Amino acid sequence: MTRLYKSVLNVKSADIGPESSLPPLFTVNTRDPDMPSDLPEGDGLYLKYEFLKSIFPYRFQDNYNREYTGRQPESVVLENEFLRAEFVPALGGKLWSLIDKEKGRELLFNNPVVRPAYLATRSAWCSGGVEWNCGVHGHTPFTCSPVFTAKTNLEDGTPVLRMYEFERIRGVVYQMDFFLPEGSHLLYARMRVVNPARHATAMYWWSNIAVPHVEGARVVVPAVGAYTPLNGVMTVVPVPTIKLADVVQRLPAENRFRQRMEAAGGDIDITYPDNNPVSVDYFFRTDKTRRMYTCQLSPEGYGLFQASTSRLVGRKIFVWGQGQGGRKWQEYLSGEGCDGKYCEIQCGLAHTQSEHIPMPPCTAWEWLEIYGAMNADGKKVHADWDTARDEVESRIEGFISAAALEQMLCDTREMAMSPAKEMICTGSGWGALENIRREKAGLNRMCPHLDFGKTGEDQMPYIELLENGSMGEHTADTAPSAWMKQKEWTSALEQAVREKDQNNWYTLLQLGCAYLSVPDLLRADIYINRSIGAKRTAWGLYAKAELERVQGDPEGCALTMLEAAALAPENESLAKMTARHLQSAKLFGKQKEYIENCSAAIQSLPRMKLYYAFALAEEGEEAKALKILENGGKYLEIPDIQEGEISLSELWYMIQEKLAAKAGKSFDRASVKPPYELDFRMFAE
Repeated sequence: MTRLYKSVLNVKSADIGPESSLPPLFTVNTRDPDMPSDLPEGDGLYLKYEFLKSIFPYRFQDNYNREYTGRQPESVVLENEFLRAEFVPALGGKLWSLIDKEKGRELLFNNPVVRPAYLATRSAWCSGGVEWNCGVHGHTPFTCSPVFTAKTNLEDGTPVLRMYEFERIRGVVYQMDFFLPEGSHLLYARMRVVNPARHATAMYWWSNIAVPHVEGARVVVPAVGAYTPLNGVMTVVPVPTIKLADVVQRLPAENRFRQRMEAAGGDIDITYPDNNPVSVDYFFRTDKTRRMYTCQLSPEGYGLFQASTSRLVGRKIFVWGQGQGGRKWQEYLSGEGCDGKYCEIQCGLAHTQSEHIPMPPCTAWEWLEIYGAMNADGKKVHADWDTARDEVESRIEGFISAAALEQMLCDTREMAMSPAKEMICTGSGWGALENIRREKAGLNRMCPHLDFGKTGEDQMPYIELLENGSMGEHTADTAPSAWMKQKEWTSALEQAVREKDQNNWYTLLQLGCAYLSVPDLLRADIYINRSIGAKRTAWGLYAKAELERVQGDPEGCALTMLEAAALAPENESLAKMTARHLQSAKLFGKQKEYIENCSAAIQSLPRMKLYYAFALAEEGEEAKALKILENGGKYLEIPDIQEGEISLSELWYMIQEKLAAKAGKSFDRASVKPPYELDFRMFAE
């Protein structure tokens, strides 16, 4: 018998903390990211199409720490006689655990802790499990936020766990219905993404599956090649084996990838995670004549597999590599004696994560995914590529045929379009606000079978804007708690500042930041400066500083940030941003002076300690900088260290070089590794 019940995740958890008080404008770029390619013209990839210039209007979740709180997240479990699936609504609905009850084995990388670091679009992200990423490139904005969670059932009474949310940037609703029929060896995930707007939008979806590291394991997919950036160019490489002879012809001798292959002794079979020496993504060029699936299987042929209906064409493998930095990252994301080792096998709507694809207006896209344990013939799985694929595909067919899976997608549509029977927990109030806006505009509600609950405090200024044409009066002592970017809201803001809110600093700032996030620099300049003219606030000055940075004036940006921080000296988000921009502008003397004049509470923030150590080192006080970095023998730990960030190792190298120079000695970076605790270099072996 299948059960659906509430539980508590049996792990230690760090506090996600409050959201940043600032809108994420500092990520704005003035041009689209460049991704040249040498792909065949028939591949037709949407490389860099509709890439975001910022995660606005979401605020960052970057005020977490690494200390365990003692609280354990609530979970929801689907369980039958063969599988136990545990989901965490507060973490974007992540599938945290999937246990094969017959063997008593965990199929996913089951992290023993919730311990965030800066790997998601809003910063906070936790490794492990299966994450559902909708709308925007990278990890979902909801990866560390709650989503609506409800209970319903199939026609035969099988319980269904439903999760859904309204994604504000793309203006879409995504809905996930999970079920585990009695007697089934498969967990079913029925996905539905709806664009309710009358215009097209750019869409992105990747199911991000973390599987535990297994020595000698192989990833098998229906691949005929793989897309990967070589020397900064998106290129197709053969699967399973990249041949050194081909790489030598295409890459210069100083290229790192070529050097790694030569150091590894030549050709590399990339389908074995252990064979990849450094962090790398391979996006598989799938064979459309085969069914869509992925799996990681041990030398004995055991492991997790995932398959889907035909819409989900993308498959990917990500590894951290075998280097010191890759090992450090995995350990940093985990804890409690766990080395954190895993690799990711992912599935997406597009072939690569460098793509968003056009989604027509008033359209729903649906697909069905299955997850389960595979016991394949290990000799065949680890034989030649054709034999491995044939073996895996025959095993999946033994569970359910491709045609039967497509039929199940159709058969469960009535359930997916019906209201849930019981609400378990709520998500954000933005879907409710959008339905209010649509009703006032004479439009139908989005997905009327979904209950988006009620609006909350964050949505109140926008409700007032709809009803009264003004966002109302707001104290300047407190940062705006929410922002909007949707073009309909921008139009409403424009009308308000022409009429009732001509001198309302709050409304003017909302509009200016919306334009800066595009970026429309001319309009952003007008409205941000009008906001400051109406009332000089820390939040308006912050926006002005970001505008100056995007306009190519890093020094002006840093000096304006000093003005902003002076108006709210105890605001942690402003303090960290001020120190960041002073460093970017190379105003190290001012950076040092600013931090020394901050309160003890601000100075104690790990980021502020790092910025202060950089300023000291640049100002010739290397010994003091090293003392901060060594942190009494425990080394400085940065909770929100970002994926790809190497500031800790760079600071250590800089200090060593300066100390060596003062002592009249030489220091060769290439021959020395930084301390393990400081090494987050994903490219280093």
